[in-house]
Amino acid sequence: MATAYFMQRIIELTDAASDQENIEMVVYNCPSIPDRTGYILGRNKENPLPKILELAHELERQNVDYIAIPCITAHYFHPDIAKAVFVPVGNGIKETAEYLVSAGVKKVGIMATDGTVQMHLFDSVFKDFDIQCVYPDVECQKLVMSIIYDDVKAGRKVNMEEFYTVKEQLFEAGAEVIILGCTELSILKRDYEVGPRVLDIIDVLAADCVNKCAVARPECQSLITK
Repeated sequence: MATAYFMQRIIELTDAASDQENIEMVVYNCPSIPDRTGYILGRNKENPLPKILELAHELERQNVDYIAIPCITAHYFHPDIAKAVFVPVGNGIKETAEYLVSAGVKKVGIMATDGTVQMHLFDSVFKDFDIQCVYPDVECQKLVMSIIYDDVKAGRKVNMEEFYTVKEQLFEAGAEVIILGCTELSILKRDYEVGPRVLDIIDVLAADCVNKCAVARPECQSLITK
């Protein structure tokens, strides 16, 4: 679902007057890749990196100009992927930091998988941009994981009260903007009302692709919900 939605956002953010002005995309949607969070946290031993690299090399053979990774937890492997191919590989976390700087945001709340949170994927990049990250407490992080795995991935209805509980806790901790740092949460934003001051990293990834490969619509400059 997240990959299909990512493609949809690229199309929606492209200023195209005809089919021919849209971006050509080669997509490898591979649900058999081992769970990234489980591997990062040591809960399973099957390393997803070999399969990810296999797909990256296949995209390289397809002569693509740019590779995007619409899985935020997989950004844990970004250095390995970027070194393995000659094609530029987008870094959605870095692109998000640059967007936040342009918007004057200094403190953000992160909703993401346990793997992303515990490996400090956002902090490790955001600190170089003088952006502070705040995270849900233990109980609220459990709600985030339940939304991602038990609801969105399972195709079930989301209890939005749980989402709002986490969001409010992050605002109370001083966050100016909430980052949806998992592409399953992007699906939530597509299907439900998430309220103001939310930035979806899928939108940032899509806007990055459009800015590099086509002409962007003005909406690419206004990605934080009002």
